[in-house]
Amino acid sequence: MEVPRDIDAVLKRLLSSPVDVAEQSSMLAPEDEAYLSSLIAAIRAGRRAVLIVEDADERLRYMFSNASRAEAITMLGKVVEATGRRLSDGDD
Repeated sequence: MEVPRDIDAVLKRLLSSPVDVAEQSSMLAPEDEAYLSSLIAAIRAGRRAVLIVEDADERLRYMFSNASRAEAITMLGKVVEATGRRLSDGDD
């Protein structure tokens, strides 16, 4: 995986959209768009985040926001643990 050298520049590029999101065609359902907007608002408010996107060529692009690498790995561990619990409880 490639690690961006300037996380601030990556954040600025991701969070500043030159085209209004409403004007872009989206593969997301309206409720997913609303959820994504709430996540971006949380990042802008200073919450820690890990963002991972798989490109068409299967390369991963990712960033850590307001978190160190260790904090990002801890967050990913929490995601895996919570998902494992839900799966073992029968929630899909």
